[in-house]
Amino acid sequence: MKNIHYILLLAALIIFSCKPSSKEMVDTQVNTESRNTKETKRTQAFLFTQPFEFNPTDANKITGDYISQKKLTIPPSLPIQHKWILFEGPVLENDLVAYRYYADSRHRIDVFGKSVSDLVMDTVVGNYHDIMNWGSDILLVGNSLGLGSPAIWYQDTLYTLSGCEEKTIEILKNADDKSTIRTTFKNLSIDGNHFDLVQDWSIGAEQPWSEIHLKIINGTLPDGMNFATGIVKHLPKIIEGETSEYFYAMNWGKQSFHKENMGMAVLAEKKYQPKAVVDELSHAYTFKNAEKEVRYRILSVWEKDNNKVKDANGFKQVVEQSGI
Repeated sequence: MKNIHYILLLAALIIFSCKPSSKEMVDTQVNTESRNTKETKRTQAFLFTQPFEFNPTDANKITGDYISQKKLTIPPSLPIQHKWILFEGPVLENDLVAYRYYADSRHRIDVFGKSVSDLVMDTVVGNYHDIMNWGSDILLVGNSLGLGSPAIWYQDTLYTLSGCEEKTIEILKNADDKSTIRTTFKNLSIDGNHFDLVQDWSIGAEQPWSEIHLKIINGTLPDGMNFATGIVKHLPKIIEGETSEYFYAMNWGKQSFHKENMGMAVLAEKKYQPKAVVDELSHAYTFKNAEKEVRYRILSVWEKDNNKVKDANGFKQVVEQSGI
């Protein structure tokens, strides 16, 4: 009988000694909640600069970690290709893809292909033009419209949003399900015409597309002008189609920076009356029925990303689902 009591006492001591303390239970709960929060965050918007005021002579100087900016007025002397702003401009990312635009006078949209679902772009270091374990910068933009860069069509010429009196970038929303970046152009100049313009650019979770909303402040576009956008002409052909509500233009093929298969598309509601126009560098489209504002979507997939698209037919399905 004594042996039985001894065994039961020993078992109780072992069980008690294995139970975590209150502090260990709290720590475990905090860690679990933190991990779950990180896993459920599926979009992000960010704009990082070096930790000093911009100086043209120090445009490529890195003195410390990049710091987050919620709102930033772009220095007029910000050069093309610099290191003061991480990735040279703001970034939108979700679990499938990441996009950026150049904050300098180019204002062109570029694409990062992702092979992971985690939000990683704010931690990327090194040469992001190489294919890394997370993905890569996959689009060569040059002087084209890249993927869906906003533009103005005027007197048979395509103008990007380059020259303005003041350009301000603001992170409006940085949330689990949707993130938005606002860019305000004061006194934008197009061939001697001047007006103020706001660009709201958003991305949602679990979708390969992002949406751009262009709106004139206090008025409409000057006479003869139309909003426009397009896709860089890395491939000679473009395919046009439509869903019940949307027009789209898309292509698929070996057009990535590394000559891998990549699909790109722009979509807009048919009410804006998109129409193809001639441009040397881009498959360009103007919106004939959008005097004050326009919304359109841009999307990209890469043969190595998590969309698992492997051919033109698969990409077409993604495009048409993005126009629902």
